[in-house]
Amino acid sequence: MISSGVWAGEIPLEKAHSLKEVGSGGRTMRQELERIGYLGPTDASYQAMPLGAHIELHIEQGPRLQAGNGKIGIVHGVQAYRWHTITVQGFDCHTGTTDFANRADALLTAAKLILHSHRLAVKYDALASTGIIQAEPGSTNTVPGRVQFSLDIRAGKDDILSDLEKHLKSDFDAIIKGKPVNSLNDGLEVIGKPCTMEWRLDAPSRATRFDDDCISCVRQSAEDLLMVDSGAEDNDLIHEMISGAGMILHRVKYALRID
Repeated sequence: MISSGVWAGEIPLEKAHSLKEVGSGGRTMRQELERIGYLGPTDASYQAMPLGAHIELHIEQGPRLQAGNGKIGIVHGVQAYRWHTITVQGFDCHTGTTDFANRADALLTAAKLILHSHRLAVKYDALASTGIIQAEPGSTNTVPGRVQFSLDIRAGKDDILSDLEKHLKSDFDAIIKGKPVNSLNDGLEVIGKPCTMEWRLDAPSRATRFDDDCISCVRQSAEDLLMVDSGAEDNDLIHEMISGAGMILHRVKYALRID
């Protein structure tokens, strides 16, 4: 994603080179490119390296082809997505000597935010996911005072994603203050003290429709390869889909992608 973004002129080269590895490491992309010998002299630009068409073969990363016994997925475009890092700040305290009313529990608050992001995404026919959670100080008998987690939100259209993000920010602001939002406090007789929150946008990407000629080319090639009639109503071998130029998806039973 980063490399193609630089090639397309959407991401500045220096910004891409300065990106640091996910987690506790501090190495940059430029340092890793140098380490493996991939920091070449050719400009990473569509102007320096023009292509007439670009069609990518990709594993599906999802269950639809496998579940539907499909062979090839013809991708029409990619979802809009926005990656965020959310930092919740409370305060550390001892689990045995601090009652619930006097805790600003950053982890409990973060759990409410993550659950609410899922509920709200369902309402918008979108997706919300958290893949990284870091709690500090990281002790069994200490209530976490600081929690940082990733939030990946996606939708098929830019305006839907924008509306979802605005709604999440508004509701998150209320949740960290202990206000009742979507029954998150039901059953909690003691709410505790409020936390604060920092919301950082890491990577935005707009929804993209692939080139119609590329889509048609992939469809015709798939039909020729599988010897199917494009007009057949019961054709389950080829699936039309939007994924997360042109792209061909092939089926795998188990797939994990780490960006």
